[in-house]
Amino acid sequence: MAAIPVGVALICMGVTARHQTLSLANEERKLVEAAYLHSKETELRHYVELARSTIERIADSPDASDDELRKKAIHIITRMKFGDDGYFFLYDQQGQLLVNPEQMAVANVDLCDPNSPSGQTQARLILDKAQSGGGLVRYEWHKPSSRILAPKLGYVLQVPGWNWVVGTGLYLDDVQETLARIDEHAKNNIAATQQRIYLIAALCMVSIAAAGVLLNLKDHRISSAKLRRLAQRVVHSQEEERARVARDLHDGVVQMLVSSKFLLETAQLQQPHVTAPDLAPPSSKALDQGLARLNDALLEIRRVSHGLRPALLDDLGLPAALTLLSEQMCESGDATIVQFEQCGEAHAIPNTHATALYRVAQEAVKNACTHANASAVLIRLQFDPRSVTLIVQDNGQGFDIHGVLTDGNRGIGLRNMRERIEALQGRFSISATKQGTGILATLPLHAEADDDAALPHSRFDSSYAPA
Repeated sequence: MAAIPVGVALICMGVTARHQTLSLANEERKLVEAAYLHSKETELRHYVELARSTIERIADSPDASDDELRKKAIHIITRMKFGDDGYFFLYDQQGQLLVNPEQMAVANVDLCDPNSPSGQTQARLILDKAQSGGGLVRYEWHKPSSRILAPKLGYVLQVPGWNWVVGTGLYLDDVQETLARIDEHAKNNIAATQQRIYLIAALCMVSIAAAGVLLNLKDHRISSAKLRRLAQRVVHSQEEERARVARDLHDGVVQMLVSSKFLLETAQLQQPHVTAPDLAPPSSKALDQGLARLNDALLEIRRVSHGLRPALLDDLGLPAALTLLSEQMCESGDATIVQFEQCGEAHAIPNTHATALYRVAQEAVKNACTHANASAVLIRLQFDPRSVTLIVQDNGQGFDIHGVLTDGNRGIGLRNMRERIEALQGRFSISATKQGTGILATLPLHAEADDDAALPHSRFDSSYAPA
């Protein structure tokens, strides 16, 4: 969104720069053309004045007759030359051409002859300009060197005394070539400027895009950190609530039930002793049934309380809690045998780590007994100097990991286990075959999970194969 307006702005700048550059190039072209023409006009005027002064000196000479002086002047003007194609022309007072093109020093000269159809218009322009006082005249004529029709700028003056018209001209095709080079140079400059603008635009958009990506990554990292802290708070609140409910059950409901059991047992002892059970009164039988059900309720409440938050986890640590978990699963009446073994010397671990590993073991054992139809489950807790690893291995029927994880209605327990471990910057992996399922969870102990650290990528792969 930020790159689009910047790109539009730079494109508008490029169009504006092109327009302004073309305007400046046109102004420069006009200035160059005016200056060039002014220099040509000055040059032509000097040439024509030089030729007229030459004719006047010859006319003022007293050494020959007037006809001889006229012939001499025509001969000298015919031989005068400047530049590659510069020559002079002469007309008398009747408008007749006096110079002979064949005798001129420039080859292929074609003069504006009033008597030829191709030169009548040009000759009339020259004569009219001279009779009006002289000056510049523009027309098109054949260039001697190339025989191409080219624009020509002429300058004519009238010679006093003989009333001749003398003049010369310059072809303006070199001016057009110079202006064409100026236009080409301007176009090249415009193209180079546009390329630089487009390059700057591309760099700006790439920079903006990179900045946007970095900003999004930063926002994502901050959001992930916030979500991780929120998840940890939810888990912590959940564990605290479970501990509170377990305490309330143990300290409140269980104590009341125990007290009721004591009262019922006292009442049972106060009943008259009957040797034959069949002859016992109905109240005695109801009392016996009530005591039995009350005892079952106490056992169930203690089981639920321990499942919510085992006291051994807080008092004696994770190994003791896992040992009790395996014993309870074996005593629950299921056909599954749950064993626990510890590798390495146990050392203190954070409470958050112990709770997460216990919940993973609890969920894994429950899944093995309920869904995998496993006959044996092994819980292994391995202590290392910088980490603690939990391995839960069963010999059940396995399952399709990819299918369970991609199904939105299944795999909630697996996702919860993964999120618990990864929230503490641990590694979680699971593998499943027809011979059983293995779960591996590793938590680092050198530093607790940092709220601002990025979560590691979850891994559900076959890195841990069942034994």
